[in-house]
Parts: sequence; C-alpha cells; structure tokens
Amino acid sequence: MFEQIFDQYNRLLYVLAYRYLKSNDEAEDAVQYTFMKLWEQRDNIDSEKSVKSLLVTILKNHILNEIKHRNIIIEKNYEISQAGVSEDYDFVDIVEETDFRSYLLKIIKDLPQQQKKVCLLKIQKGMSNQEIAENMNISVPTVKSHYTQAIKMLRMSIEKIMLIILL
Repeated sequence: MFEQIFDQYNRLLYVLAYRYLKSNDEAEDAVQYTFMKLWEQRDNIDSEKSVKSLLVTILKNHILNEIKHRNIIIEKNYEISQAGVSEDYDFVDIVEETDFRSYLLKIIKDLPQQQKKVCLLKIQKGMSNQEIAENMNISVPTVKSHYTQAIKMLRMSIEKIMLIILL
C-alpha cells in the first residue's frame, strides 16, 4: 500500500516542492521528508480521509519551515556582513589593547613596591588619590609623588619598546 501511495504522489509532491524551493535537491529532500512523516504516522492514518491532502499538508508545512529557516539565515548573514567590517577592527583593537595591557602590567610589577601599589590601585581599581592615601595610610602628596615617578618609569619603558617596534 505504501509503495502505491509513493508511486502515485511522488511526482506531484516533487513538482509542488520545486515550485517553492527552486532547488532539485531541496525538492527531493522535501518529498523524502514528507513520505518519512507519512510512514511514521502510518498507524494513525484514517483510511477514509484523503492521503493526498495529508501528504500535501505535510509537504506544505515542511516547505514553510524551510523558507522561514532560509529567511532567518539571510537576516543573520546580512547582520553579520553589516557588522563584519567593524568587528574585524574591533578584534584587532582588542588584541592590541590586551597585549599592551599585559605589557603594561609586566612593567608595573617591576616598579618599586609603593609605586607599584599606587599604580595598581589607580589603574585596576580606579581609586582616587584620596582613596589611595587612606588605603595605604600615606598622604595625598606622597601618592601623587609615587604615581608621578611610576608614570615617568612607565613612559621610559614604553618609549623604548615603541622605538624597537618602529625600527
């Protein structure tokens, strides 16, 4: 019986699928999917109802899902292509910033203890001079002095590395 149904409706379903999907492979896949679903539902099929309408309904739902899926893919690809250019630059910026930050932290770790602590509190924690002074139990002018000395040393190290990069 299933073989007869397949022989009778295979070509009709293919033509319907091809009309909407515009692809030989996708139309064949849709027909195969339709008959697979019919096979899975074979015990629940009411012989009084039209098998043709059931097949067309299964095919129609599958085609609508495929078209919806295509549209989602097209929208996502469009969004990616619109954002792609800036994302490439963002990625390079992130890598460069990450490299610079790790280099900067390495230089800071080589600073004298007080200067290192002032820099880390200022850079990583975002603390003000007053907050750092309270945290370290030193005066605000001492914090400024440590920070100024640290910046000078950092600037010299960074200038050396920039000179090497430029050469």
